[in-house]
Amino acid sequence: MYTVSYEIFIESPSGRVFDFLTLQPLLSKWFAPQVIASPKEGTVAAFAFEFDLNFKMEIEKLDGNGYVRWRCVDGYDDWLDSVVEFSFEEKDGGTLLKFRQSGLKNEDKKNKTLLDWKRFFNKLKKQCTIAWY
Repeated sequence: MYTVSYEIFIESPSGRVFDFLTLQPLLSKWFAPQVIASPKEGTVAAFAFEFDLNFKMEIEKLDGNGYVRWRCVDGYDDWLDSVVEFSFEEKDGGTLLKFRQSGLKNEDKKNKTLLDWKRFFNKLKKQCTIAWY
């Protein structure tokens, strides 16, 4: 098992970052093109990507003061049962977002997994700073 982690500074308030991590129409702007999600603990969010790559994540924890946690309950074998955590805090007029995904199975895919997340977070950063909702 392995873990990937990443930090990124986003020039937006933490409440806006929280919205992009939890609200269905905003998740689709940076993460997956097709999303079914409800911002409620205990629900399961479905994410559909290209090439029939689909995930279902149980929303385990939502705390607008700085923490979101998902658990992969269906989808890509390497991700199954992995835990995705986002912690964030206001800093220097923006938000420092810290990401961690633990319990991944195939360490040979570690670099690709991290590169994919970095790509997603660059989209998140851009959307948080330009998108109106």
